[in-house]
Amino acid sequence: MTTRSAVFLKLPSSIRRTAWLTAFAALLTTCLPATIQAAESWPEQPIRLIVGYPPGGGTDTVARVLAQQLGKELNQTVVVENRGGASGTIAAQQVVRSAPDGYTVMFATASPLTGAPLTVKGLTYDPMNDLVPVTRIGGGPFILVANPKFPPNNLRELVDYAKAHPGVVNYASPGIMTANYFFSEQLNMDAGIQTVHVPYKGSSALLNDTMAGQVQYTLDTPGTTLPLIKNGKLKALAVFSEQRLDRAPDIPTAKESGFPQLVGGSWYGLLVTKGTPPEIVDALYKATKRALQNPEVRRTMMDRDVIIEGSSPEEFRKYLTAEFDRWKSVTQKLGITPQ
Repeated sequence: MTTRSAVFLKLPSSIRRTAWLTAFAALLTTCLPATIQAAESWPEQPIRLIVGYPPGGGTDTVARVLAQQLGKELNQTVVVENRGGASGTIAAQQVVRSAPDGYTVMFATASPLTGAPLTVKGLTYDPMNDLVPVTRIGGGPFILVANPKFPPNNLRELVDYAKAHPGVVNYASPGIMTANYFFSEQLNMDAGIQTVHVPYKGSSALLNDTMAGQVQYTLDTPGTTLPLIKNGKLKALAVFSEQRLDRAPDIPTAKESGFPQLVGGSWYGLLVTKGTPPEIVDALYKATKRALQNPEVRRTMMDRDVIIEGSSPEEFRKYLTAEFDRWKSVTQKLGITPQ
C-alpha cells in the first residue's frame, strides 16, 4: 500500500465519502462530455431544415413559415434547404447520413417514411430505425376533385359510374409511394371498382391534366384544390375528413357516402437522425410546439386546412407505425412489391 493510500484510509469516513463522490463526478465529466455538454448548449450554430420538395410548393411554404418562428424560439437561425426528388427520399437519405447532433432536421411528409419502404427496392435507409421522430406537426384531409365535365358529381356517383365502366375511368397521383395513391386504391378496394392509375412527378402537372380532361379525377390538399374549385376549373366530389370543412361546407365527406375508412390525407412532421441525444430531441420538440402556437404559423396552417397537433416524439412514433401497418396491408392486397 502506498503512503498516499494509507493516509487516505486514516481520514474520517465522511471525508473519504466526499472525496470518492468528487472523484466519481469528475470521472463522469471526463467520460461523458460530448453528448451531455452538446445537449446542454444546443443549438450553438444554424440548424438545417431539409425539405424534400422544390421551393414554392405547399410543403415548402409551411416549412418556411415554421422555420422562421422556430428560429425565434431557439434563438438561432433555421435555414430551409430544398432537396427535391424521388418523393422526399433524397432528403431522407441526406438526414440519415448527417451527424446525430440536432443540426440537420427533416421536414417530412408520408411518402419517404411510410410509402417508400413499401414500394422502393433497395432503399438505403430504414425510416423506422434510422430516423428519430420529433413531432407530428399536423395533417389535413384530401379532397377528391374531378374534371368539371366528368359525369359524376359526388363520390357515390363516381363509384356507380366506375362500376358501369370498369377499367375506363382513370385517376392521377404523384406516384405509388404517396398517400394520394394509397387512398385512391383504398377507395377502389372498399368500393369494389377498377380505375386506372396514371402516375405523375408532381401535383402541378396532374392538376393541369385533370383540369384539361386528360385524367378524370385525383386527390390533393385543400390549399391547392379549393381555389381551383372556386374558379370552376375543378369540381369536388368528396373530402376525406371526419367533418365537412368550414371553408367548404358544401363538399360532403367520404364517410357520408358510406366510406368511413377514407379519412386522412397529407401530414407534416420533424425527424432527426438516429443517435441524436434525447435531450436535443426533447428541446426541438418543445420549441416546435411553442412555434406552432404563433398566430402567423397557425394562420398558414389554417389556410391549408392543416389541423395542428404538435404530438410528442412517442406519439409520433406510434402514428408512423400505425400508418406503415395500414398501407402495408393495402400493398399486400394489391400485390405490390418494392421495385
